[in-house]
Amino acid sequence: MRRKFNSRMVEQLNNLNFFNAKFVPFTIYHLLFTFCLLFFAPYVSATALQGGVSFDVNSARQYVQDGQPNGVDIPDTRYEFQADNIEKIVTSYNNSGEAVGVTVQYINEPTKTYIYKKGHLAYVEKYDKPINIYPHRGYRYNLDGKLVSTSLSATKNELFRFDSNGKLLVHSINGVIYDENGKVIGNGK
Repeated sequence: MRRKFNSRMVEQLNNLNFFNAKFVPFTIYHLLFTFCLLFFAPYVSATALQGGVSFDVNSARQYVQDGQPNGVDIPDTRYEFQADNIEKIVTSYNNSGEAVGVTVQYINEPTKTYIYKKGHLAYVEKYDKPINIYPHRGYRYNLDGKLVSTSLSATKNELFRFDSNGKLLVHSINGVIYDENGKVIGNGK
């Protein structure tokens, strides 16, 4: 049975205070709520997902392989170290404490690093996004343009490195190095 509102009932409804405003039929509030939900929900869910991504060895391997580029431009093999153009530099050491390589990111090249051994360019690593944004994928090429390894930096403290065939070389978390089965095989610190 449908109820009809007479003018007195409408006046009483209009005098009701609903959320500190004049009473408005439910359908308008419903529409406003739906609009707000549709408009703001994608932003809320995107924010919630950022930083919450985690990888195991297999999902890291797949993620790296899915983003593999076709190649990289290799500079002239005489590409010399440019001390006045450095954004970031990291030196790698062997177990004896000897420097074995220097990785350099140059200013204005946020998605590429150059790996030098004994003062000469040995590899170029190309990333899918700037290296300070996580997760990011890396693809290391020798000077002939051949892919030699891939990597996934899941966070600042977690790295997966694979050979060119997808075999895990290193899974490092906070400097502790694990094999494919999760067994500790070394310490990088």
